Amino acid sequence: MERILVTGSEGFVGRHLLHAIAARGLEAVGLDRPGSGASIEVDLGDPGLDPAAVREQAGEVAALIHMAAEITRGSSVDAAARSNLRAIAEAPVRLMEAFAERGGDVPHLVLCSTFKTYGPPRDARPIDPADPPQSPDPHSYGSAKFLAERLVEIAARRTGFGFACIRPSCIYGPGQHPHNAIPTFLRAALAGDSPVVFGDGQSVRDDVFAPDLAGLLLEAALRRAGGAHHAVGECARSVADVAALCCEAVRAEGGPAARPRLDPDHPPKWWIDQRFDRGSSERELGYRPVALLEGLRRQVR
Repeated sequence: MERILVTGSEGFVGRHLLHAIAARGLEAVGLDRPGSGASIEVDLGDPGLDPAAVREQAGEVAALIHMAAEITRGSSVDAAARSNLRAIAEAPVRLMEAFAERGGDVPHLVLCSTFKTYGPPRDARPIDPADPPQSPDPHSYGSAKFLAERLVEIAARRTGFGFACIRPSCIYGPGQHPHNAIPTFLRAALAGDSPVVFGDGQSVRDDVFAPDLAGLLLEAALRRAGGAHHAVGECARSVADVAALCCEAVRAEGGPAARPRLDPDHPPKWWIDQRFDRGSSERELGYRPVALLEGLRRQVR
């Protein structure tokens, strides 16, 4: 039975990934911060991290899927941001080096990155994952993921690791942070209130179902894929349409009827209006995202 090391295993997407691994009859070795209940409890943001000790605890693994991160919205270079930078960008490189030092076959690495490595959209064309990100967002999370991609690429040449990079769009699904857009829309609709959409509602966003992302990460590991790929929804939609689908999902699951309401005085987020090409994910990894309405209905249940 193949064993897969998953960092960030007790987080939102991590739990979906553990489920996907078990469903394939494989064994997951979860790694997360102390107190998380993971198989390996260690803080990857600790400057005193011992990657060789992590390697020995993990044992023989066929793949390493790195997701460990704290999604912060601030841009300050404070202690939390520095710890997050170590966990996101430094830890995978140190783990790669530790596994390479042991000798023999090294695991295949899959790095879970983010669409925020792209920064503000340059035009309306779908972003090709083969085009390298050039302007990451100014917040510590997106910038750290941007750096992680570069460092892993460099380390792979030294260590003999193969690696793939998966860049998800806006992730939604069961277990999502309650203050993100879709849970906020669903919560309002379930209460019979109008979900509030900032701006004119015409800004475009792409939403990927967390189990779809988990499946793509696992497929990239099992197929030992290379290159960068997008984990995205079946199409990009206006924020107003997403809010309307949230209302429709609630009604379809027996909830009250509601309609979105625009708040033109509140500007939308700067990173809205991005579209993504998922061609390589479909061709090389067999990716088929669930329809947004179906994913929303599953989240409501």
